[in-house]
This record gives sequence, structure tokens and C-alpha cells, in this order.
Amino acid sequence: MNETRDRDRETALFEAAQELASVGGWEYDIRAETLYCTDEVDRIYGRETKTDVTLSATIERFHPSDRPAVRAALDDAIEAGEAFEGEWRLRPQNGDQRWVRVYGEPERDGDAVVRIRGAIEDITAEKRHKERLNRLFETNRELLEQETADAVATVAVEAAREVLGLSINGIHLHDADDNVLVPTATTDATVDLLGEPPTFEQGEGIAWTVFETGDPRIYDDVRTADGIYNPETGVRSELNLPLGDHGVFIAGSPQPNAFDDRTVSLAKILAANVETALDQLDREQRLRRQNDRLEEFASIVSHDLRNPLSVAKAGIEVARTERGDGDSLDRVDRAHDRMAALIEDLLSLARNGQDIEAGDMETVKLSVLASHAWQSVETSDATLETENNGEVVADPSRLQQLLENLFRNSIEHSSNPVTIRVGTHSDGFYVEDDGPGIPSEKREEVFEAGYTTQDDGTGLGLRIVRTVADAHDWDVTVTHSEMDGARFEITGVES
Repeated sequence: MNETRDRDRETALFEAAQELASVGGWEYDIRAETLYCTDEVDRIYGRETKTDVTLSATIERFHPSDRPAVRAALDDAIEAGEAFEGEWRLRPQNGDQRWVRVYGEPERDGDAVVRIRGAIEDITAEKRHKERLNRLFETNRELLEQETADAVATVAVEAAREVLGLSINGIHLHDADDNVLVPTATTDATVDLLGEPPTFEQGEGIAWTVFETGDPRIYDDVRTADGIYNPETGVRSELNLPLGDHGVFIAGSPQPNAFDDRTVSLAKILAANVETALDQLDREQRLRRQNDRLEEFASIVSHDLRNPLSVAKAGIEVARTERGDGDSLDRVDRAHDRMAALIEDLLSLARNGQDIEAGDMETVKLSVLASHAWQSVETSDATLETENNGEVVADPSRLQQLLENLFRNSIEHSSNPVTIRVGTHSDGFYVEDDGPGIPSEKREEVFEAGYTTQDDGTGLGLRIVRTVADAHDWDVTVTHSEMDGARFEITGVES
């Protein structure tokens, strides 16, 4: 009698604890082949009566694809005394499919397993949260692929509707010229409920406050908030999330207390992804404008300076023929040669500073490209050595330009025939020589535009080298070589 009372008390306490934790408890008596479940298990299963509380009927409530795993876990527990934990799909009698986490712990009497006690937990919300989070990561990739701010806003609004279930939502982007928040993308449900969304002027509504302060505002009932744009709004619950200096994301519901913590958390992740995508677009637009200016500069240098220079060079030849004033004309001719060299280097600097498109990158053998570069340089008595046949990923034409400038630098700064060595290392490649080297205090200065130690130098050769490296996202440094000369190391190179 006492054992029965203790058992009843234990069961009651067990059921109370399980209910508080939203976890159901169960026990299967192997000898009697009876299954006992707490009320929370019945709730998870959607059972209104306990008429089908048998082990086989309970297993049948699982998804057909999961039933073999459930049976195998129970068989291992019974035969080998193995505890188990699994996540499986459940098909309740009175609702949609759910995910559950099931635990089982065998109890022995001597060597035999006599019962299995365990618990079952409804983890549908957790699974759905993870699924929505994964879909948001996929959406982030799509956001980053868009080419306009309007397209980013459209993708984001659709993701909020489809992934987060926020059927009423929209994005307002900031128009800097008029200093207003312009409705850029909105769901149809938003228009149906509220009409066409307004343009918010400075200081208007909660949206402007969120944009100006950068602080999100979340309301269980927005009608109680101060500064509401439309006191008669059909929205009750509302999310207002900042998008940096780009604008705001707004979502609403006609029901109060509509947004749980997980939805709010995911909405914040979406807003952060939108801000990142819009930041990227801004950077790309600035780079495009910079490239356009560089191209315009290159065009001016190419046409507006080369043409008068050609005329001047022709005039020198005529003057030599007619006047024979060789010394004076030679000085003018050398000045023209220097101008021509400057033009070529400035054009190279401008063009090599432009962005490199992914399609321009190739895997190339460094030794082959070094050989091509060597043939494009006045090498005199210099010697080229390649240490290995390593490969690098680069824009071939720009990498060749980099090598040509390094070769010229070594040759022009060596009074004796110089040996130049090219090879790869674990993080990139190097070009070194046995020339006079570069003093340690000058090793950063040599990359500055205009720095030269030669009377006829342009001071742009090594600047072009760094510009090409920067365009590839490489780093270039100069140090002392094993050949007692200069060694240029280029790192961060994909091979």
C-alpha cells in the first residue's frame, strides 16, 4: 500500500515537473508491454483519449521515414540497454506535423532491462527557427548579388514576408537630396491594409526617429506610442529597425503582441544583412565613379598630351635640319623623352589602379609570365633566373606590368650587369636582385609617387607595382635579398 502511495506521489511530481518544462514523460514496462504517458505527452501527440496508448500505436504516429530509426532506438534500449536521444517528425492526430526530441533511459532488474523511462519534447519552434535562420543566410547571398538599392529592398521585403511570416512590411530608403525617407519596396498586404505608404520627411513619425538615432523600436501596441505618424493606423504591433544611414525597415500586424522574441531576432538579422548589402553597393558605386575618373584622366593624358608632344618632336627634327643647333635641340629632345615616359607611366598608374573583375583573374605560371615581361624590357646585359615553376591567380596583363616595372627598377639602379631572380613562396612570390639594394630607411618611401634617384626617372615605376598589388588585394614589401641586393615580396596571393 505504501509502495503504491509512493509511486502515485512520484508520478504526480514527475507529471508536474514535466508540464512546467513543456516536456512529456513516458515509461514502457517491457514485461507487461504497457506504455504510460503523462498528460503533456498526450498534448504533444494531440491525443484526446488514452485509448491508443500502446507502443506500436505510438510509433505509428511518427513520420514513415522516421519510424525505422525510432524502432531501432527502442530495440537497442531493450536488447542492449543503450540509452538514446533522437529528433524525429511526429504526425499528431489533431494538428500539423511537429518535430520532437525523444530521450530514453533503460532500467535493469539484474541483467535484464525491465522498463524504459524517458521524455519527449516538442522542438517544432526550435526547428522552424533554425530553418528560418538558414533561409536568411541564403537570402543574404541573394541580397549581396543585387546591383541596385531598389533590388536589395525588394529581395528583403519578400524575404520578410516568406521567411519570417511578416506579410505587412516595407523598406523606406533615405533620399539625401531631399532628406526624406522614400517607400522603396512594400508588400501587397501592406497596401491593402494601409494604402500607399507615405514619404517621411525630417522629424516625421517613429520611422524618422529610428533612422536618425539608429535605435530599433518595437511595439506590442503602436497606438500607445508617442510620435506616431498616423494615430488611426490599422497596425497594432510594429517593428521599426534601422538600416544604418540607408533608411528603415518597418513591419506590422493588425494584432497586438504579434511578434515573439525569435521573430524579432530574425528581423534584426535581416535588417543587418540589408544594411551590409547597401553598404557594399555604395562602395561599388564609389569605385565605379573612381574608375570612370581614372579612365577619363587616362584619355586626357593619351590624347591631349600625346598629340602636342608628337608635334613638338616633329618640330625638333625640322629645326635640326634647318638650323643644326644640336646641343639645344638635344636638351629639348631629352625633355620630350621624359615627358613621353611620364605619360606612359601615368597611363599605366591610372589603368592599373582600376578594379579587377573576377573574370579577369586566371591561374598563370609565374615563370612564363616573367619571361614575357623580360622580353618587353630593355635588359642590356642583365640576367633573369626563375627558381621554380609555381602558379599564381592574377590578372595576367597587370601582373606582367608589375614584373616589367620591377625588372626595370633593378636594371636602372644597377651600375653593373644585374642578375634578377623570380620565384614563388608559400604566400605569394618574390623578385630579387644582386644590385646595390635599398636602404632600410628608404624601403617604404620608394613606393611613393615621384620618388626617384635617377635624373631621368619618372618616380612612378614602384608606385605602379604597389598599385597593381593593391588592385589584387596583395601586399608588397621590400627587404634585403640573399644576393645582397633588393628583394620585393608580394604576399596574399592565391595559388
